[in-house]
This record gives sequence, C-alpha cells and structure tokens, in this order.
Amino acid sequence: MSMQDEAHDRERWPAEAYGWYVVFVMCLCSIVAFVDRQIINLLVEDIKTDLQVTDTQIGLLQGLAFALFYAFAAIPLGRLADTGNRRIIITIGIAVWTAAAAACGLARSFVQLFVARTVVGVGEATLTPSGFSMLADYFRPARLSLPLAVMTGSSFFGSGIALLIGGYVIAQLGRFEVVTLPLLGVIAPWKAAFIIGALPGLFATLLFFFTVREPERRGSRADVAQQNPPLREVVGFMVQHRGVFGAVFLGVSVLAAVQFCLGAWVPAHFIRNLGWTAPEIGYAYGLIFLFCGTGGVISGGWFADRLLARGQLDAHLRVVRLSALLALPFVLAFPAMSSGGAAVALLAPAVFFGTMAFGAGPSLIPVICPPRMRGLLIAIYLLIANIVGQAGGPIIVALFTDRVFGAPELVRYSLMVAPSALLLLGAALVTMGFKGLREFRA
Repeated sequence: MSMQDEAHDRERWPAEAYGWYVVFVMCLCSIVAFVDRQIINLLVEDIKTDLQVTDTQIGLLQGLAFALFYAFAAIPLGRLADTGNRRIIITIGIAVWTAAAAACGLARSFVQLFVARTVVGVGEATLTPSGFSMLADYFRPARLSLPLAVMTGSSFFGSGIALLIGGYVIAQLGRFEVVTLPLLGVIAPWKAAFIIGALPGLFATLLFFFTVREPERRGSRADVAQQNPPLREVVGFMVQHRGVFGAVFLGVSVLAAVQFCLGAWVPAHFIRNLGWTAPEIGYAYGLIFLFCGTGGVISGGWFADRLLARGQLDAHLRVVRLSALLALPFVLAFPAMSSGGAAVALLAPAVFFGTMAFGAGPSLIPVICPPRMRGLLIAIYLLIANIVGQAGGPIIVALFTDRVFGAPELVRYSLMVAPSALLLLGAALVTMGFKGLREFRA
C-alpha cells in the first residue's frame, strides 16, 4: 500500500460508534436467523405425526436440507460480497430466509418442507460473508477481533433465544388443536409456530436496509478496484499460507463439530439418563447457550486482541488452542455425573471455554486476507465448518452409541469420547499453524 493510500485510509475510517451500531444490527439479524433455523428442533414430534415422516427424514430436514445448501451457497455469495453491494446482498438474504421460514408453516408434505428449509439455508448464507467483510471495513485490524467475536457470539445467543422463546411459543400454541391466523385460516399449531417465528425477519429486513450504510472498501485502491480474483489465485494464496488456513479452516471446524455434538445429544443424555423432561433441559441448555456460549465467544475475541496488542503475533491461534484444552476436562466430566444439577454445572464451563475458539479463530480470516478475497475465503471457511461441524459432528456421537456402545442410554459414553477426541484433534491442527501465522505477520 502506498503512503497516499495509507493516509487515505486513516482519514476515511468510519466513526467507531457507528461501526458498533452496525455490529448490533447484524447481531439482531443473526439472532433472527438462528430462531428460524432451529425452531424445527422443537417441533419434531408434531411434524412426524402430521406429515407421516420418519426420524431419518426429520434428520434430513434438520441437517442436510439446511447445512449443505447453506454451505455451498456461501461460495458464490462470498465471491459476490467481494465486489458487490454487501448491504443489498444481506437485505435480500434476510427477506428470502424470512419468506422461506414462513413457507415452512405452509408445507403439506416432506418435499415441500425440505425445499423451504433449503431456501432458508441459502438466504442465511448471505449474512456471514458479507457481514464479516463489512465489519472489516468499519474497524481497523487491531480492533477487529472483538466486533467479529460479538457477531459470532450472537449465533449462540440466538440458539439460546430459539430454545427459550421458541419453547414458550410452542407451549402456548400447544394448548390448541388448531390455530386460526389472518388470511391463512385454520392451521396446525406447529405450522403457526413457523410463521410466528418468521415475523421478526420483516423488522430485521427493514432495519438493515434503512439504517446500515455500505462502507468504503479498505486496502489499496488498486486492489479494491480489481474484479474477483480467479479461483486459482485464491487457492494459490491458501496454499502459500497453508499452515494458517489449515489451522483456521480445519482446526476451528473440528472444534465446531464439538459444539454440534453437544447440541444434538446433550438433551437426549439428560432425558435418557437423568430423568429430565424436554422442556427442563431446553430451558437449562438455552440459558447456557445464552450466557456461556455468547460470553465465551466474546471473551475469546477480547483475549486475542489483548495478546495481539502485547506483540503476540500468533495470538488468535493460541486462544483457539487454549479454548480446546480448557474445555476438555469439563467435556469429559459432565456426562459422568449422576445428578442433573452437577451435570449442568460442568456443562456450563464446557460451553464457555469451548466457544472461546469461535471468537478468536474466524476473526483472523478478514485480517490475513486481501480485501478482494475476503468474502470468498470466509465462504470457504463456512463451507468446511458446516460440512465438518454441523453435518459431521452429530453423526459421530450417533455412530459411537449405535456401533460401539450398542445401547441408547450409553450415549453418555459417546459424549465423553467423541467430543474429547475432537478437542484434542482440533488443538493439534491449530498448533500446526502457529509458525505460519507468526511469519505472515512478521
């Protein structure tokens, strides 16, 4: 970057207060997205009864329909974020996933619900690539980790809200055999839950479109002015810095699989082995996600910024590895507890320490990427994280339970073995990137 470009950047950075307002709006949008994404998990039995579908089909609706299309849609949307108007991209995305989430409430068959869920995934795939790219143009690199960690943490906040508020709405609707809605007439309560859950998306669409501005892209003017780089150039950049990208893309994705393991099977463990009801574990786990998950992500970003300010060039990856190692003893211990209260007390720090990785790891991507590659590289990360984490994590626990331990109630041992092994693997992969990150920043 030339001296003129550096001076230009210093003069034209937006006010940080407005940058934090944009973070706030993006967090609201992320929370809305997670409610629309996860409310289906609370409606399983009603959907099975009404649409006459199997557990396997429910699993396809929860995982494949959303995660696979979300992951692959992120690639072209990431490329679009590198040159297009990110404000418009996100606004259209919110409108699309809101309409699709409401359409889930109109589905009369498995196929219709599957298609609606895929469109929810495609719409939500706009938020992270364009959102991370925008924030990288609102905050200087030395102050970027915390805003990105806050945005990432909103996903865990949204998960908690989905469990708490979604559970309340469903409980209220569950008192009625049918629900009458304006224009739609008489529908089943589970369908009404989808539609009501989608309503906040209308507010989020308008709020984002009318109050968020498209920031000027940072970096060299010549760099920003160029079109999307060829894919071979992006791949070449990743290969050149393979240690760093391997640590972030693979290491952090493996650690994401841990959280999806827990999210999928902790409720089953509490119900099968500790005698809890679904609402009881829903409220308890929702509060853990709300406070420990969100707090862990934000703490990870804050800690990485502090270490970087002290000259620790591999700060982000050190925080990711520390996250895995601190979570390990709690992940091993909580399934062994015979008391629900003791298990919750150990699960809370397992989630807090485990989620610190997601405040430090993903926030490294916009910092080390050229501006014109940012959206695409974030999208590639999302592709890997969703395939490894969301699609792969839950099935690992299921395979241990079915094929190794052989009984449903022995899921407690699967929850001890599988996530612990993933934590160690993730920590090892992240450690391999320390040297490369130091050299990159030197």
